[in-house]
Amino acid sequence: MKIQKVVVALLLILVMLAGVLSYQHLQKVDEPVSALVYPKARDLQEFKLSSHLGTTLGRQDLRGQWTLAFVGYTYCPDICPMTMATLSGSYNQLKQMLPADAKLAIWFISADPQRDTVNQLNSYVGYFQQPAITGVTAGHDQLFPFVRDLGLMYAISSTTEPDYLVDHSASIVLINPDAQLAAVFKPEMAAGKVPLVSKTMLLADFPLVMAKLQ
Repeated sequence: MKIQKVVVALLLILVMLAGVLSYQHLQKVDEPVSALVYPKARDLQEFKLSSHLGTTLGRQDLRGQWTLAFVGYTYCPDICPMTMATLSGSYNQLKQMLPADAKLAIWFISADPQRDTVNQLNSYVGYFQQPAITGVTAGHDQLFPFVRDLGLMYAISSTTEPDYLVDHSASIVLINPDAQLAAVFKPEMAAGKVPLVSKTMLLADFPLVMAKLQ
């Protein structure tokens, strides 16, 4: 009789343990493959940029919306047009992964203010036919601290050639509606290939990132 009671007690313990483990498994959020979610969202410093429409933008303009931001330049031969095409082409699917009333914006941050005038940015943004895209730039005194604040980088060589290249990050950052840096989508690095955040990578990781942020 005592043995039966012990067996029953052990079975109950095993059932309870299995239930706890199952609950923990269901509650666990899968980790993004190519994205990093910051343990604590980081406040961005105030900035002053010019948009492709000629307006002035600051940190307040990031509030009330989710923003995917990418640093590049309009004369970029590969990473920039391919990444912007990915962001533009993925926009509707990404928007559906947010709460129904949430807004989603895309910022293309030009690291080449010398050539990327308002008219040049306007033409470039218009090419992607996505109203959610805003092209922004500024003098390097404003631009460089802002890009660095996003955890990104760019560098321009001191050349006098008109067709110079600009080195820049290939990552896409996610800014939350409180104007805080929340996550970064990192490009796939493979020998002989352009470093890119592909549409497949972005769509796979985005819902996992959002699940960790909510």
